[in-house]
Amino acid sequence: MGRRRKVKAKTYELDIETLSHEGRGISHFDDKIIFTRGALPGEKIIANRSLSRAKYEEADVVEILTPSPDRIEPRCAVYGICGGCSFQHLSSENQINAKQTWLQSAFMGQAKTEPKEWLDPLQVTSWGYRRKARLGVRYVHKKEKVLVGFRERKSSFITVMERCEVLHPSLGDNLEVLAECIEGLSCKAQVPQIEVAIAENDTILILRHLEPLTIEDEAVLRDYAERLSITWYTQSGGMDTVKPLDSAVNLSYSLPEHNIEMNFLPTDFTQVNFELNQKMMSLALSLLELNDEDKVIDFFCGLGNFTLPIARQAKKVVGVEGDKGLIERAKENAERNGIDNALFYKADLFEDVSGFEWFRGQTYNKALIDPARTGAIEIVELLPKLGVERLVYVSCNPATLARDTAKLLELGYQLEKAGVMDMFPQTAHVESIALFVKKS
Repeated sequence: MGRRRKVKAKTYELDIETLSHEGRGISHFDDKIIFTRGALPGEKIIANRSLSRAKYEEADVVEILTPSPDRIEPRCAVYGICGGCSFQHLSSENQINAKQTWLQSAFMGQAKTEPKEWLDPLQVTSWGYRRKARLGVRYVHKKEKVLVGFRERKSSFITVMERCEVLHPSLGDNLEVLAECIEGLSCKAQVPQIEVAIAENDTILILRHLEPLTIEDEAVLRDYAERLSITWYTQSGGMDTVKPLDSAVNLSYSLPEHNIEMNFLPTDFTQVNFELNQKMMSLALSLLELNDEDKVIDFFCGLGNFTLPIARQAKKVVGVEGDKGLIERAKENAERNGIDNALFYKADLFEDVSGFEWFRGQTYNKALIDPARTGAIEIVELLPKLGVERLVYVSCNPATLARDTAKLLELGYQLEKAGVMDMFPQTAHVESIALFVKKS
C-alpha cells in the first residue's frame, strides 16, 4: 500500500464567498475552488493548504484579516484541534440558518423544487446535549498518562481535553476523572475506547478492553462508578461480549406529551439529543394529521420512537426495522406502555419486501420514514403500491433526502413542507423533516 503523498506547503490570502455543505468557507484561487476550514463568508483570511486535487484544494485558517460580524468566540478550549465540533465559531442562530440554506440548495440541485412552506427551525439547548458518543482512549507511555476524549481532526491521536462542552454534563464535566480511572487499570494500555449511553436515569460507559480485567481492575472501576455516578459495562470482543460489570440497569427516555417511556439497551440506537427528539416527535405527528381511522406504516422504526406515539392517535400502525434486537425492544416497549394497536416486523428494507405479510395486499394511508444517511430510495418506490397519501420523511442527510424527493415527485407526490432540526448543534450535521402529499 502506497504512502499518502505529502502536500507541498502553500499559503493563500483568500476572500471567503460562501459556506460549503460541510461548513467550510468557499473561495477561488488560481482557477481552483478552495475549501477552508474555520472560515466564514465575507472574511479575508490567510490559510495554509492541507490537501490538493485537480479541481479543488483544502486549507486551514492561519489568520483572520477581516472577521465576519457573525463570528463568535468558540466556547471549547480545544476547538479547532478536536474533531468533534466544526461550527463553534458561528452562533447557534446562524448555524441553523446555514443548515436551512444547505437543505434548500439540496432540494433545488437534485429535485429542482422547494417546499410550498418552510417550517420554523427546531432548536433546543446548544450545549451539553449529547447522550451517545464513542470516546477514544490512549495511554501515552512517555508521559505515563491516559487521554480520554474525541480524536483530533484528521488524526488518530486523542485530543488532550479536560472537558467536553457538547457531551451531557454527567460525563462532559468529568473527562479528567475518567482518565484517572483508566490510569488505575493494569490493562490501561489495552483500552482503545469507551462507548457512552446516557439515559434519563443513568450514565452507562462500555469499556472496550483487549486484555482481561483483574479483580483489582474491577475494584477500581467500581470505586469510580460510585464517584462519578455511572454504571460500567465491559466489552472484551465483539458486540455479543458487552455485559454489565455488576448488575444490568434499565435505561429509558420519555416522551411525556404522548405518555410514553422507552426502554433501551446501552448498545441500541437512540437519538443523541433527547430534548430535540421530543420536539421532533410532536412536529412529525402534527404533520401526519393523525386520526383514529388512520392506518400508518413506520419504516426504519428502531425501538418504536415514532411508532408508539403514532399508535396513541391512529387506528393501527406497523413498524418495520432490519435489526432483530430493536424489533424485540419495540414490542416490549409497546406492551410496557399499554399499546395494542402497533405491530412490528423485521425486514431488510433494502431488499425485495413484496412477500412480507405487512406488505402483501395491505394498504396504509399514511407513512413515516426515518432512514440512515443512505436514504430510502427502495422504500420510496413502494409507497404508491401501499396506498400512502401522506408521508413524513425524517432525514439526517440533505443529499439523499433531495434524491428521494426527486423520485417522490416522479411518483406523484408534492413537497408541501420542510425544515431543519438542530439535532447536533456545533456541528455541520443537518437533520431535517419533510411532508409529502399525494396529488389527487
